[in-house]
Amino acid sequence: MNSRERKITIGIPTFNEENNITNFVESLKKQDMHPNVIEKILFIDDSDDNTPNLINKLKSENPDLRIEVHHNNKRMGASNAWNTIFRKSDGEVIVLLDADIELEKDCIRNLSNKVNETTGLCASNTVPIIQKNNRYSKASAFIAIWLRSLRLHQVSKYTTMGRALALYSKDVRDIEIPTDIVAIDLYIQCKILEKQKNVVYNDEAIIYFKTPLTKTDFLSQVTRAIIGHRQIKKHTKNLSLEISFITLLKEFLKKSIQHPGYSWDLICCYTMLPYSYFRNKDKISYLWETATSTKK
Repeated sequence: MNSRERKITIGIPTFNEENNITNFVESLKKQDMHPNVIEKILFIDDSDDNTPNLINKLKSENPDLRIEVHHNNKRMGASNAWNTIFRKSDGEVIVLLDADIELEKDCIRNLSNKVNETTGLCASNTVPIIQKNNRYSKASAFIAIWLRSLRLHQVSKYTTMGRALALYSKDVRDIEIPTDIVAIDLYIQCKILEKQKNVVYNDEAIIYFKTPLTKTDFLSQVTRAIIGHRQIKKHTKNLSLEISFITLLKEFLKKSIQHPGYSWDLICCYTMLPYSYFRNKDKISYLWETATSTKK
């Protein structure tokens, strides 16, 4: 069967996305693919704002999108959402998306076409939306630019970002993400590789994401990333996903030359990290950390 004809389940965890959900669905509607390819669009919602009502309104206005909404009465977290999507998917391919992103029109096709019997996961190119007068936005953007250069290098623990990725359904039906896992995207990558399936990165599968605009949001995201990577260090080490310090440094310097202002903003922001990390590391949980500046 041609990859264009395979059924795709699109799964989206949502938490308080009332300001983003309409634009997100509009970007879904612009995808360059036949509507019959989409088996369903599945929202797993933990919101306590108007998000579920907006999704239901979009569902009634767009019956051809085959939207389903499963609302939880309390916060269950992203791992629960992904596990639910794995169980409820009938598509041959699962595309997982965040609800606060915008997609290039070919994104879902470029992600889904790469997964098959031998390739279990395809990661996207996550492009930052930069607020040029905001230090935290530029610092976050530099991280994204730096990580893209690492993804182009080789498969590593920096390959997969949960904002948008495609999975081969057969490879995840028996996976249950533990509820305490923070870096669920990296955990899934490790599980796919442990099945001896390929993980690939497609630079043409482009999504745009909002960068944090406050110190609290930026440092919280970095702290969660550090803790998430440490949680599953045993997996990444066993799979030889660690990148050498020389490669990390070389790519950092290369991107710093290209984006000196952004690099400087990142260095300035990182000087605040030790105090924030040791103050807040015990407060980090598997539940969504509400980045208020990206919810607007």
